[in-house]
Amino acid sequence: MTHAVLNLVAVDLTCGDGKHIFRATGSNIAKPGFMAVYLEGKDDSKESDDKESFLPDMQEGRPVKLNDIVTGQHFTEPPPRYGEASLVKALEEHGIGRPSTYATIISTLQNRDYVTLESKRFYPTDVGRIVNKFLTEHFTKYVDYDFTAHLEDELDAVSRGEMDWIPLMSKFWNPFNHLIHEKEEQVQRKDVTQEAIDEKCPQCGSALSIRLGRNGRFIGCTNYPECSYTRNLNEDSAAAVAPETIEGRVCPQCESPLIIKAGRYGKFIGCSAYPKCKHIEPLEKPLDTQVECPQCKKGSILKRKSRNGKVFYSCSGYPKCNYALWDAPIHENCPECQWPVLVIKQTKARGVEKTCPQKDCKYATPYEGDPNDAQGPQERVA
Repeated sequence: MTHAVLNLVAVDLTCGDGKHIFRATGSNIAKPGFMAVYLEGKDDSKESDDKESFLPDMQEGRPVKLNDIVTGQHFTEPPPRYGEASLVKALEEHGIGRPSTYATIISTLQNRDYVTLESKRFYPTDVGRIVNKFLTEHFTKYVDYDFTAHLEDELDAVSRGEMDWIPLMSKFWNPFNHLIHEKEEQVQRKDVTQEAIDEKCPQCGSALSIRLGRNGRFIGCTNYPECSYTRNLNEDSAAAVAPETIEGRVCPQCESPLIIKAGRYGKFIGCSAYPKCKHIEPLEKPLDTQVECPQCKKGSILKRKSRNGKVFYSCSGYPKCNYALWDAPIHENCPECQWPVLVIKQTKARGVEKTCPQKDCKYATPYEGDPNDAQGPQERVA
């Protein structure tokens, strides 16, 4: 089918004595082409937004009947964040990348933790902001849209045999390599990862700065390591001076007070004498399934969560005993191999089953009880 041809239309409507002008923008169909038999918005959804963008046929000077006056308020909003489709569209508009490289570009941004994908939108991470700041300030020429697009056009010419690749790469590499060595001598890591703020350290009086650590950005003293004062970036300085202490509990290793800390994977309990004492424990104790560990026969199997939030079951005697399961255990002997523990396993194909966790044993039978009953009571920090 032939392409559809649309006219972009702007209509000015005057009201009263001609001092008030309203403008309507949209389009109308010049040549319908494929739209005569198929319109994507109408065929793919019940309510189409396309009909609102098409203006009816109008002639200059024609009077228009006023049907109603609709009042509304609109606030200026920032442009929406890029999604995968809109990012590819922007790359195409600037001539950056090729269809075969778009997937690699997007995966590189995520694999290197420059961005996170939330609700189908890209959000920059602290590392991404630092890298962007460093490149735009010190490698301005090489992150320019025109430079990237022009270089890719030249590489396309090399692939067609129209240019020699050695002079092209020499033209690019020699000044680029010189700039890298120049920046290595002039720019220090703290110049990029630290940002000075107008605030003094409450412990030593030195200046504070926003710094980048392995758990993200935070506020720390510039007199480090002599002064180890730190606090979260969004924390009030008054609240940061006195961390939350757990009453009635002390560290089992050094008997210092235990406090609630925040780390990369959320809040946890730690020793106030850190870094001299590195004792830590979860904020909430794991669930005790009250099933004896079949490997060491001393501890019980606890329900825990991994760093990624995935549930697993392991012996309370860890690290001395490393027995672990992915499925909820129950205290019942296997009828075939006599292993003292069975697990409740749920799959889409077979439903809920009671199976043996031993690899060499294939015992499995349907489970009629509630899978949640095998998890045991929950214990919390007193």
